[in-house]
Amino acid sequence: MKRSVLVGLFIAAVTGLVGFGGMSAQARGRGPAPSPSPSAPVAVPTASPEPPSIAIPRLIAKIKANPNDQQALTDLALQYLGLSRPDLSLPITQHLLQLGDKTAQVYYFDGTANENLGKTSAAISDYEQASNIDPTNIGVLGALTSAYLRTNRNPDAERVAKRAVTFNKDDARAYINLGLVYATEKKFDDARTQFEESFKLAPTDPTPLLQAAQTYVVQNSIPNALAMIDRAIAVDPKNIQALVFKGDVYAKSHDVANASAAYDVAIAAGTSDDQKVALIDHKAAFLALEKQFPTAEAAYQQAIAQYPKVSSAHVAFGDYYANGNHFDRAQQQWLTALSINKDDTQALGRMGEYKLRTAKISDTVGYLKHLTDIAPDGPSLAELGQAYTQLHDYAQAKDACRKSYQAQPSPETLGCIAGADFELKNFKEGAQVFDFLDKNVPQFLNQNPQLLFIMGKCYEQTHQKPKALGTYKRLLGLMKKNSAGYKQVGQLIAQLSGPAPKGKVKH
Repeated sequence: MKRSVLVGLFIAAVTGLVGFGGMSAQARGRGPAPSPSPSAPVAVPTASPEPPSIAIPRLIAKIKANPNDQQALTDLALQYLGLSRPDLSLPITQHLLQLGDKTAQVYYFDGTANENLGKTSAAISDYEQASNIDPTNIGVLGALTSAYLRTNRNPDAERVAKRAVTFNKDDARAYINLGLVYATEKKFDDARTQFEESFKLAPTDPTPLLQAAQTYVVQNSIPNALAMIDRAIAVDPKNIQALVFKGDVYAKSHDVANASAAYDVAIAAGTSDDQKVALIDHKAAFLALEKQFPTAEAAYQQAIAQYPKVSSAHVAFGDYYANGNHFDRAQQQWLTALSINKDDTQALGRMGEYKLRTAKISDTVGYLKHLTDIAPDGPSLAELGQAYTQLHDYAQAKDACRKSYQAQPSPETLGCIAGADFELKNFKEGAQVFDFLDKNVPQFLNQNPQLLFIMGKCYEQTHQKPKALGTYKRLLGLMKKNSAGYKQVGQLIAQLSGPAPKGKVKH
């Protein structure tokens, strides 16, 4: 989704100019999924074997009885991380830190939640605190290495990864970690040396061999990459990641026959209907990219025919049609998916975007409200806020954008909140949000001059005349001279620059 649309909608009340974006990448055809890559993943702790449906209510009950039960709070934070709900975990870990529970474990959990919410700087600070407390912990050091790599702090990543090897010489993960750093630094021979050391320590794990294969892919040494992948498959013949990776390497060379054969082996090795459908659709997406359209469509139809109760098969086929701009056919497939599983989040998201694109806003709200009730996330909530805005339901728009910002902070959603405040005549709060935006991301406001207009209006309504005047002058410099908008803003500047009118100011 192009979330800049959010800020554009509020200008309708002032100028009637509304921008509209196209379908997001989610609704377009999907190519082959990413293969093993020399970038360290975010470490996510593993929860206890107790099912979350049992553990979470039990822990919540304990915390209600004793809000400062640190062990129960820690366990609950871990449960939420295991469910990929860092937004629910972070308030708990923050509370633990406020209680003085500043252990390496709590900092690690807090860092994991922050990183998965996109708060990388806060995550790094957490991981550094954890590593200071427990300087040899492989999990902490791996997470810190990953965070440094993600922020292009390669020397720091190498330093920490070497420390992990020094203190964990018998742990295969330490060598993979250092290998990933070397691969990121394009020291490919050094990286492969570390991956081989890891494999020596864990000869039943194909992961280091797959990482070594990826270094060959980066160097475009396809025969060596395939040889390394074959070593991994020999270790674990039914390893789906290795089998798909082999197909992806052939796909990189546009070798349709060998890629298709490799994908077929992976499909045969699939262990569930959902996985087999995903693998068939992966093959179909590759064929579509190679413009083998009849063969691709046959593959999508194969998934639907063989696994009629798997809704994702229809979602993928709908994405294929959407990628070809056949949106009527795409909609039919997505609706079929929802007839199989009314809670299919992908189908709900696709339908929400499609209805937004076709200006059927009430339908959009229905799909996105259902989606965010099931699986709230920042982008979906932002889209819901956009839909409510088009319906001029600014209270609901503000609520959705506020929740979106809490889940995934962005200047776009703050702009949505400020715009809603303006429409709701909450000028004081709107001015405060604009103050924050102008202090922290002034370039965003300059790129969205319609928000500068609203910001000026909020300052006017809160009797901040110098700020309003400065904002309008700033806006004027971004506008085309002699345009209607230019003249309008010029008049506002003239009014504010003149003597104050006698008598009580009307609002």
